[in-house]
Amino acid sequence: MPRPKSFDPDTVLAKAMVVFWEKGYDAASISDLTEAMGINRFSLYDTFGDKHTLYLKTLDAYSQRVADPMILKMNQITSLSELEGFFSMFIEYQHSCECSPCCMMHRAAISLDPVDDEAKERVQNARARFHKAFLEAFERMNDLGELRSDLNLNDAAWIAMIAQAGIASHASSPIPESDAKSAIKTMLMSFQA
Repeated sequence: MPRPKSFDPDTVLAKAMVVFWEKGYDAASISDLTEAMGINRFSLYDTFGDKHTLYLKTLDAYSQRVADPMILKMNQITSLSELEGFFSMFIEYQHSCECSPCCMMHRAAISLDPVDDEAKERVQNARARFHKAFLEAFERMNDLGELRSDLNLNDAAWIAMIAQAGIASHASSPIPESDAKSAIKTMLMSFQA
């Protein structure tokens, strides 16, 4: 009969997520991971499998812990001013904390997407979920008459998503707050009725 684990798998998975988020897949060593997680190699392999399997599990955890709450906020947006507030919150967060070099999914897209089908699938799934959330927000705004009648809502959702990804990619050296907010305001004004 196996011994019960002396650690909480969800807690140590969150610690591994931080290592991969900060270092990326290639630069994160097993020693980095076991040290941060507070477990030995045997426990890591026994609980999570190899490094690649652990990485995929941390991408899933990132989706649940970081992406899901953001999408939940996006699902409540019904106006351009609320969308501006969402972007402002995102920008202000970058300027008020020590952030990761960039979004973990963005890092995965850059480093593993071309060579790792399982990571690519997770990146594409995250991208599709964010695009859907932006598109649905624009559909709600359109129903309320906030948007230009000739605005292609799908294109607007992609523009907003690209803006968000661009901001996220500069997390370690954020775009000056006033410039980022001004650019977002200009983008949103171009959608306005």
